[in-house]
Amino acid sequence: MKVAVIGLGVMGQTHARIYTEHAGVELAAVYDIYQPHARQMAEKYRTKAAGSLEELFGMEELDAVSICTSDDQHYELAMLACKHGKHVLMEKPLATDLKEAKAIVEQAKASGIKMMVGHTLRWDPRYYHARQTVASGQLGSPLHLYARRNNSYQNGLRLKGRTSVLMFLGVHDIDAIEWVTGDRIVEVYTVEVRNRLNEFNVGDAAVTTFKLASGAVGSYETSWVMPDQYYELDAKLDIVGTEGAVNINIVNQNIQRHTEGRFTYPDTMYGMEMYGRLTGIMKEELTSFILAVTEDAPLPIMVEEAYRAVQIATCMEQSLQTGLPVIVPSSID
Repeated sequence: MKVAVIGLGVMGQTHARIYTEHAGVELAAVYDIYQPHARQMAEKYRTKAAGSLEELFGMEELDAVSICTSDDQHYELAMLACKHGKHVLMEKPLATDLKEAKAIVEQAKASGIKMMVGHTLRWDPRYYHARQTVASGQLGSPLHLYARRNNSYQNGLRLKGRTSVLMFLGVHDIDAIEWVTGDRIVEVYTVEVRNRLNEFNVGDAAVTTFKLASGAVGSYETSWVMPDQYYELDAKLDIVGTEGAVNINIVNQNIQRHTEGRFTYPDTMYGMEMYGRLTGIMKEELTSFILAVTEDAPLPIMVEEAYRAVQIATCMEQSLQTGLPVIVPSSID
């Protein structure tokens, strides 16, 4: 399988490394809008740097692309991939505009390519186990939920208003809530606070109450203004049912480190290096995509489900604008 990576920030470099370490995969090219960086990364990963998107998508031998650019560029690149018949693994979200997200879904289906959006929680063993617990009936009927995903101020500052906290972080848990519970979010009501990132015309934090089709209710908070000395990411999911409960807290990794006067929890799940290779959630995500392309294995997330996360986030943003609860459509519209 010959694949290219578009966008060579932290996530793009992670994709590139995993591809180079994966048997049966050739990293055929990389591309970044900043060409000196692209050439540097090409040398690092022993591949070629495409001089333009036209050159990259014109490579007839290319099977697939990883799209790891900023969110607002996903639409253009996804449409180019569909036009040239290249399979796509795209970092979330599918798009930041609902009309563009719908157009991507339609074009992907029409072109016949495989398209997977990297909602990483679907490869997180903790969330996967929670889904299995709910599906087995051990919790009974879910009654109420609480989820959060709070990120550092440096991430909010880095993005400079190019996207919202609900699109950048919220789509993770929106998808996870429906996937883990097997239920559907039918109504949302969202409020926000603006302070530290007000210069970029985006909210610091958003809190949403929501209803599920089953009658269960929940609360979700997300922010990207956590203090610099705090954890990089603070995420949680609690589900209480009629017969039991499940609790996920990703901060405590069951290992604590005290060094240089600081107390930290090292990452043991997302992208840990062992014996010179990356392992963990990102490797499993890319492996699922590789198997879908090479062996026609089923995708763990369909592009319509990625659209659904954008649709619900859009409803949350509509609630912010109107100050009222918003009913979530039951289908793509």
